[in-house]
Amino acid sequence: MTRALCFLAAACLSPLAARADDRATTPETLIRLELQPAAAPRPALRYMLLPELNEMSPGNPVYHYMKCCMEHQGFLFDRGAFERREQLLAMPLKELPVQNIQDYGRSVLMQADRAARMDKPDWQILEQLSIHGFNLLLPDIQQMRALARALQVRFRSEVALGRFDDAIRTTKTMLALARHLGEHPTLIGDLVAIAIANIAIEPLEEMIGQPGCPNLYWALTCLPEPLISMKPGMAGECVIGLVELRDLDDRAPMNPERIAKLAAHLDELLGQEAAVTKAGGVRGWLAAKSKDQGYVTAARRRLVEIGMPEERLLRFPAEQVLLLDEKREYEIRRDDFRKTLSLPTWQAEPMEEALRAARGPALLADAMLPGSRVVRRAQSRLEQRIALLRTIEAIRLHAAGHDGRFPTRLTEVSVPVPDDPITGKPFRYEVDGTTAHLRGSPPWGAEKDSAFNLHYELTLRK
Repeated sequence: MTRALCFLAAACLSPLAARADDRATTPETLIRLELQPAAAPRPALRYMLLPELNEMSPGNPVYHYMKCCMEHQGFLFDRGAFERREQLLAMPLKELPVQNIQDYGRSVLMQADRAARMDKPDWQILEQLSIHGFNLLLPDIQQMRALARALQVRFRSEVALGRFDDAIRTTKTMLALARHLGEHPTLIGDLVAIAIANIAIEPLEEMIGQPGCPNLYWALTCLPEPLISMKPGMAGECVIGLVELRDLDDRAPMNPERIAKLAAHLDELLGQEAAVTKAGGVRGWLAAKSKDQGYVTAARRRLVEIGMPEERLLRFPAEQVLLLDEKREYEIRRDDFRKTLSLPTWQAEPMEEALRAARGPALLADAMLPGSRVVRRAQSRLEQRIALLRTIEAIRLHAAGHDGRFPTRLTEVSVPVPDDPITGKPFRYEVDGTTAHLRGSPPWGAEKDSAFNLHYELTLRK
């Protein structure tokens, strides 16, 4: 599951499609938008980007998403349908054959609309999670990506036709689907949720650049922060960790056969993780460390410090003490990450980097925790994209009240402008003649990653 998580993370963090003519000399992703000044709608919350209570009905949306996928396999998964969908999504908006796709996936996507407006998502996998751990298969959540891409085609066709109310309704469906996936108790569920939210943000960004698009500043402001929470996924990861280490006894001594069986299981689980491979596998690591009496004594002392009886530990073989100490370190590092989930990225990441720099290697933690950091990066990138769009809408509000002119500085805007969620500082903004430039800043270590260097080049439509 760790390797699968890394694969999905790469897909989720893939760079945005370039809008510039040349990206060879810059790590930025340049996005050009021509904006029409627009005041806030009246009433101010006429447009919202998630279904409201009066749109909701009782039920489990997950069942209906899956029913939708099972009943419409051809439309969603056949190779020809897939290739056609990708062609439509790659086309410039003005080239879309809108007359041919006005009813794209009508019955399928109406079913998804209804599911997105149900109130109690339940993925019904908690029992399986506590049995299978990292070996749990998750084909259901991968199917949601195909459903989201189909909704994206409909979204773009509605934007191209100027049917903004319909497009906003599709936004609600897509973001509700993402939020429902955010309730999945795995980090892979979180990654797919974030990917689907990004799939929705792309045509929303296109729509903001179209003539007549209503101003969505307050709609974006009212979205939850973060849009996709990692808390359910991390709670599930805690369960998975317990499942994988359930054969590690902390009550009675383990015989050599039980220790060998557990070590073989961990070798299979952790696979080719760098720290494990370098140590010669879990079995090789145990064989080497158990000969170091000072290391074993220090491990035993650390376990006593967290409340384990020393007289009991003295009866345990060295290999069992070492594995219990590695479990202790894994749980400490896991909780050090988990406790920061309610903090913004600009506060959480420096805390974690400082802890990581002060720590040495840890066999289990180094192999089992990197995926959580990747998911946080994906989450922070999504939050930054939403905050950038909210800032653009604030700029459109300003222009509508100032004879179609850009603000010289973001502090001139009359509504609150969000800070960059990654840095906690104002977005970089400058005006060059009739063009404004709005930039997000990358997190530490991603300075050369174009996906984290968004640059909006903004002009105002006459």
